[in-house]
Amino acid sequence: MISTQIPKNPIKRLDVFYTLGEGVVVAGDIESKSRKGLLHYTRIVLDPLSLKVVKSSCDCEGYTFRHHCWHVEALKQLVASDEKVREEVMKAKEEMLQVEADIASWG
Repeated sequence: MISTQIPKNPIKRLDVFYTLGEGVVVAGDIESKSRKGLLHYTRIVLDPLSLKVVKSSCDCEGYTFRHHCWHVEALKQLVASDEKVREEVMKAKEEMLQVEADIASWG
């Protein structure tokens, strides 16, 4: 069972971008609960149309063994609840769709 208690402000760095063929990526360094100062690189990939999580990854031990951890959940919650992050996701989505439309027009 994964603890749903997320420490106050565990996210130390956050990036929102897109990769063609994959989707909108929300990635960040999230501080460990058990080891202060240790940051885990965590990443979720959102489908560009539905904005649902299609992939996730984290370099923590929990994700390595269970393929799920609270770091991933923290990013999911952030995307769902933070308006600024949501705006960045929508901006990346629009950029990605425009690039794909441009590529398609090359014919």
